[in-house]
Amino acid sequence: MLRVRSYVPVLAVLFSSALALHCGSRPESSPFETTERDSAPPPPPSDATPLPTFPDASTTFSDFPVAPSIESTLPGDIDRQFGPLAQVVDGGARDGGPGAPPCVTEPTSDAMIPRNWTPLFVEWSADSTQSVTEVRLTVDNQVNPYVAYLPGRAFTFPAALWPVVAFHSAGHDVDISVRTAELKDGKLVGAPSPATRSTVHMAPVDAPGSVVYWSSSPSTSFKGFTIGDLTSKTVLTPQTAGLTSTGGQTECVSCHSSSIDGKLIFYTRDVKDVSRAIDVRKVASPTPPDVADVSPSALALLGRNMQYAPQLSEAHYTRTDAVVLSVFRIGTTNELIWTDLHGADMNAWGRLARTGDTRNVSSPSWRHDGTAIAYTSSAAGGEGVIADVTPGDPTMDIYTVPYANRLGGAATPLPGASDGAYREFYPTYSPADTLLAFNRTLAAVSSYNQPSAELAVVAGKGGIATRLRANDPPSCTGKVSPGLTTSWPRWAPKSGTMGDRRYYWLVFSSIRRAATAERPQLYISAIVTQVNGTSETMVAEYPAVYVTSQDPAGNNHIPAWDVFDVSTIPR
Repeated sequence: MLRVRSYVPVLAVLFSSALALHCGSRPESSPFETTERDSAPPPPPSDATPLPTFPDASTTFSDFPVAPSIESTLPGDIDRQFGPLAQVVDGGARDGGPGAPPCVTEPTSDAMIPRNWTPLFVEWSADSTQSVTEVRLTVDNQVNPYVAYLPGRAFTFPAALWPVVAFHSAGHDVDISVRTAELKDGKLVGAPSPATRSTVHMAPVDAPGSVVYWSSSPSTSFKGFTIGDLTSKTVLTPQTAGLTSTGGQTECVSCHSSSIDGKLIFYTRDVKDVSRAIDVRKVASPTPPDVADVSPSALALLGRNMQYAPQLSEAHYTRTDAVVLSVFRIGTTNELIWTDLHGADMNAWGRLARTGDTRNVSSPSWRHDGTAIAYTSSAAGGEGVIADVTPGDPTMDIYTVPYANRLGGAATPLPGASDGAYREFYPTYSPADTLLAFNRTLAAVSSYNQPSAELAVVAGKGGIATRLRANDPPSCTGKVSPGLTTSWPRWAPKSGTMGDRRYYWLVFSSIRRAATAERPQLYISAIVTQVNGTSETMVAEYPAVYVTSQDPAGNNHIPAWDVFDVSTIPR
């Protein structure tokens, strides 16, 4: 069953007249004023994935076969040559022969996966002499272990069987054991290595939606997958985007968002010899939007040069009130502006006032309730998503500003994401605006492709930030964060609820995987909260798992996790 580590910092999000956070033994932060939304109870299950119906807790299953799976090139008695796995000793001790145990690089032990995730993927490194591996999976409600023998350094659970196991064993742990050995002339040379053991938690809920990510190799494109898909589809390329809304062939695509219904993709694009602007295409086919969804005037306004980073909110995406926010260069400053998607002329836009902050805006994130926007404030920057420092102003903080029906208002630093010791950037609100994830670094550097970036979360209204364990790969890899370009977190569009637990999912990019030559690749991690009346407390946060649905040959960055209608795209 779900195991919550006692050492995980506790992050309390109180939906009352004040909001406070508690992290371990650290002192309580000062209370912050909340909006009316935050004084209401947490969202009902309609804001969450549906509750599945599980088998009785006492039921056991025989989904795992009795016989081991043996790769056809290996001797048929390889299981007997390996022999039985010794009893686990005190908290996952490694047992076996005298050699070095393998390093299980994926998944990181104690990670959590959604119920509808892709088949379990295990990857490891070992001494070059070790040519055969035993992978053993054990679940407490499965009668048999699943045992596989194979050459190579990676194992994927059979796709046909995985959905059955995931349903029957959702909410349980998968205990993983990996042993390696040297095989010569059909016989093991010496005893197998000691076993390396790890555990993965199978969440009792699904993760919803689709991830569309930016790949920069061999040229820019958007690729995407619905959660559970085995591979990605190509969503949009400069070639399929074709002519922009203002003329000229699209040369590059980047930084994107989904319409609230998942039918459209809003994105930043380049035209040769012209600065960047925003365009819109249908997800199902790379054609311009219907006039009823985005008017010609709105497309022309979005197509003005030096405009970037489109953002939408479900609170302002209706037939009578449809708005997209973006970053627009006005004079020498990147400003936050709104554009009326149903606008009838070129006056259907305006600048949101940011009283008290005259610096550059980058990476805005609109609250789901539509009441405010979080953004990065910095002295320098560019492209709408890049924040930078100057010798005279080395700060980089996350601010919030009210939307106030397109008027804006007082811009204020967000407590916990405006710490003077850090540079904070790339904010993103969770479902129901409960939490805000962001990047931060101790170095006074640009946010762009930043190796020292790490992930942190804070309450949506501010408080004490928590550094996430998703930053850290397995210690046996020798890779240490900061230094892994762990960046651009984005939440799944809905949380999942089971009992008093609420499950949130984050996707991000990192360069930690050796098997993909340390190119940027996507990972997900889980955050679990406990709902108690009008309060919601973060009780666990988990290490990350590799996203096997992505194209492993790509340089995969800036994911967007939303309701993109990827399933309608033909393969």
